Amino acid sequence: MQNPSTNPPIVQAYQLATGFAMTRSLSVLIRLGIPDLLNEAAMAVPEIAARLGLDPTALFRFFRFLSMNGVVILEGDQCRLSPVGQFLRRDVPGSLAKGLELLSYEPWQRSWEHIEFSLRTGNSAFEEVYQMPAWTYFEKHPEYGKPFNEWMTTLSKMSADTFLRTYDFSSFSSICDVGGGHGFLLKSILSRYPMLQGILYDLPFVVSGHELEEFQDRATIAGGSFFEKVPTADCLILKSILHDWNDDKALEILKNCAAALNPGGKLLAMDMVIRDGGNPVGYFYDLHMLVLLGGRERTGEEMQALFEQAGLQILRFIPTGGPQEIIEAEKM
Repeated sequence: MQNPSTNPPIVQAYQLATGFAMTRSLSVLIRLGIPDLLNEAAMAVPEIAARLGLDPTALFRFFRFLSMNGVVILEGDQCRLSPVGQFLRRDVPGSLAKGLELLSYEPWQRSWEHIEFSLRTGNSAFEEVYQMPAWTYFEKHPEYGKPFNEWMTTLSKMSADTFLRTYDFSSFSSICDVGGGHGFLLKSILSRYPMLQGILYDLPFVVSGHELEEFQDRATIAGGSFFEKVPTADCLILKSILHDWNDDKALEILKNCAAALNPGGKLLAMDMVIRDGGNPVGYFYDLHMLVLLGGRERTGEEMQALFEQAGLQILRFIPTGGPQEIIEAEKM
């Protein structure tokens, strides 16, 4: 593999301009199931081609392109996944397969084709293209809404480990996962803390696919909008919610959360926090949220100001070892 940063600037510029080819190539690689086929072993390119009904010469050229970008390692006609490529398998912890597939879907691609609209207006290109918010579109188009919610569940599984490793919920009697999707995070917390009562709160069409059947005696499923109200609890969780919205909308959510907190309760918001020299994933998602949703990632100072406007005081930013942090807050 050739390190792109060692190439002459003109070559680096060309590689940046042809990034669309990598997005599509990763999508096809995943859709064909090649990362799962290779697993941790090497296979001959003609054998891979024969198994998948592909042209061996074209497949070799495809792998050669991917090898120059660090996805696979090509030695003669033997191909294996690089450490980077391992995250494209569906069976590994932290798999990015579902998320990278989403990026290649039409609504995501068309939105990014109209990024200039977002730059001129500060608003969602998705909403301009489809004339409705993304959440409405996903509800009307389950062919995109279903895989999107599946990816959110995958992220929840990653976040659940982080929450359980990082935060002690033993002081609470009740917890509400606000915008909690199918409930995997809440399920994990309830499993660890058997005395805790839980509430899963999200839009009705989302919570209809919840995963909390085994906790019927300890979990309440509530459909509704966090712009209207939030169920009352000792602890409220906002996992990857605030970055979906601009400051005015995020403030509405936080005010409703502040009103719903029981005395002495805590709000835990898990979001990326933009920091100088921080994780580059956060810089991408900041722009991605603008294009898709009109939302944004925020700096620590911007978080502080937003929470204070909602009557909440941030107690601490808890590092997680990844691009997200847990923001612990209480009512002022």
